[in-house]
Amino acid sequence: MERTRDATPVGSAELPGWLGWMAGTPDGRRYLQLTLDVGSADLPPKDQLVEYCNDRIRPLEMAAPFIRDAEPTGELHARTSTPILCREPAGDHWIRVGDAAMAVDPLSGNGIFQSLSSALQAPAVINTLLRQPGRTALARLFHRARVEELFFRFARIGRDFYAQESQFSAEPFWQQRRDWPDRVPIHQSVRPDQVQIAKRPVVENDLIREAEVVVTPDQPLGVWHLQGLELAPLLRALRNGAAKEHPEQMLAAALGDRKALAPQILMWFRHQGWV
Repeated sequence: MERTRDATPVGSAELPGWLGWMAGTPDGRRYLQLTLDVGSADLPPKDQLVEYCNDRIRPLEMAAPFIRDAEPTGELHARTSTPILCREPAGDHWIRVGDAAMAVDPLSGNGIFQSLSSALQAPAVINTLLRQPGRTALARLFHRARVEELFFRFARIGRDFYAQESQFSAEPFWQQRRDWPDRVPIHQSVRPDQVQIAKRPVVENDLIREAEVVVTPDQPLGVWHLQGLELAPLLRALRNGAAKEHPEQMLAAALGDRKALAPQILMWFRHQGWV
């Protein structure tokens, strides 16, 4: 189905919000979504919401093609879009995924990716809970850490998305969202002295186990493998005294029968800022 879409930021004393989506289908149906900050918008009772929204959409120049000769049909739906993080997304016999685990800002468009990401890791967590009860705490830690990392990563993407609006940046709707959740950049530069080797839960053969990984400010959950090679031992090999003079040779020795990969691995390490 073909769809025409448009979106425009809106800001004023009367409308401190964002006109999220205006979509049209070939058969003449139209869909309009208006997002407001509930804390700064004086919303009427539910039975007056249709007229409330119409009064604010009609004056918008960009909305004119979508509402020309159109009349409201169906029921208006009002929903909260507050980001929510479940601090305990897994128990001994249950697990939360998708929106049940966390819900991020809908305007930055990451909801489906977030749901799929948390769902894809769930089978290994479930398998470990069922087959390896001794690793229950580790499996729960694995799921919780990744859900939280996804939540804050997508929250920061949303923050940067809102920060692109400059015309109405002084309005409460935009002020609150461009500063939340923090000022941490989406991607952080990495210095070799910030790179650590630590033990973290990882997935192996559909089960959660603990392994050494490389942890950086940009990869707080750690990086375990590259082309099937565990990176922590390779990084450790590059950190001894001799490696400073002959890094490629030291890496080749650590790689054994895969020593031909030494130049590529070294280049990748340097590109990441690890060495």
